[in-house]
Amino acid sequence: MKKLFTLLMATGFALNLSAQAKGKEETCLEAYQRAFNERGAFPVEDGTYKSVIISIVSPKNGTECFAGKAKVEGAQVTAMYIAYEDNTYEFLDRKYKDKDKAKINNGISEPLITDAGEKIYVVFTEKIKPKKKQFKKVTGPDKNF
Repeated sequence: MKKLFTLLMATGFALNLSAQAKGKEETCLEAYQRAFNERGAFPVEDGTYKSVIISIVSPKNGTECFAGKAKVEGAQVTAMYIAYEDNTYEFLDRKYKDKDKAKINNGISEPLITDAGEKIYVVFTEKIKPKKKQFKKVTGPDKNF
């Protein structure tokens, strides 16, 4: 019985160390940033985009990602709207510290920083470049070859 208890304790300890070694989980914004850095993005032209991701990074709630739409003028985000479950939108009304427009670089806007300390990013998911073609791998012959 003592051996079983010791084995269970050792297994639990090993699993705990394994979970700690993996570190924190990637946020939705970090995942998009990684994908855009790997694949690149097409230019974002002026217009209204109805399928963007609005990522709000706040000191209180961490990183949250929402469906939304954004208006682009002069290669800058000039207005953002968050989508509701019924596909209606609400203007994202915030007071910004320095600027109220964000330049777009590689498919993701620069952060807009609010007076409340939030950082708001707009991710233009439609503008990500497709994955590069991969070579088709095959295995060696099996015993029935």
